[in-house]
Amino acid sequence: MKRFLGRIPDTHRASDLRFARYADKAKLIAATEAPAAPNWESVFLESGTRPKRDRDPLGNNRAGCCVFSAPAHDINLIRQFGGAHVPEVTAEMVLAEYAKRTGWDPVTGANDNGYYIRVMLEIWRTEGLFGTKLLAYCAVDWNDPDEVRLALWLGGGLIGGYDLPLASQDQQDVSGRQLWYVPEGGWKAGHGPGTWGGHALYKFGTSPGGDQDNSWGESTISTPGWRKDCCSELWLPIVDIWVAGAKAPNGFALDDLLADVRARGV
Repeated sequence: MKRFLGRIPDTHRASDLRFARYADKAKLIAATEAPAAPNWESVFLESGTRPKRDRDPLGNNRAGCCVFSAPAHDINLIRQFGGAHVPEVTAEMVLAEYAKRTGWDPVTGANDNGYYIRVMLEIWRTEGLFGTKLLAYCAVDWNDPDEVRLALWLGGGLIGGYDLPLASQDQQDVSGRQLWYVPEGGWKAGHGPGTWGGHALYKFGTSPGGDQDNSWGESTISTPGWRKDCCSELWLPIVDIWVAGAKAPNGFALDDLLADVRARGV
């Protein structure tokens, strides 16, 4: 399967709303509901079954649409928890959205230049994507394991932007699954972060040993060291179908976050 990239690098801004402002980590860590290592693909649904695992690349094997594939993977997983009446997102839906936003031509391949995660998130919040809308989104510190874990638990997943290294192209575990890690001795010249290109991932799990992401429809494991070196933006999207009718968890000031979004007028 051909693996397209397509995330245009971005940097955080002083005006970004940040998860740490709204999270009391001590309270959240003490909450009995907060799992030590959330993996939303392994959490049982009310039916007693586990969620259907989304293993479709959702168009990212045909174009550099990863910035729109990542939220689609998010929706396809979390829609199963609340009984939300939104359709499963397909590759055709993702590619249509990508073409609409970028002018990508599926026949000629022209204008396949990728997209910004930040812009996609604002479209998701103001216009909606794939039958859902964001109530808000905030930046997460990818170097803080507790913050990553808690944000993922609260939101059902995270959207991350990564500067992929050429060294990770063929990295696998013994079962053949993608396993991205910092090579022993560090990155060789010309093979470090960013040498492969920019990519967007949907993170559905994390543990002290590594993260679980959906990339090109594959379950990809990455070590904490790899995340530290290769991640350059990480976002918690608050999706309407995830929090519909739910109260803000103890220690997370969701109402304050929403108030700040409204106050900004954006």
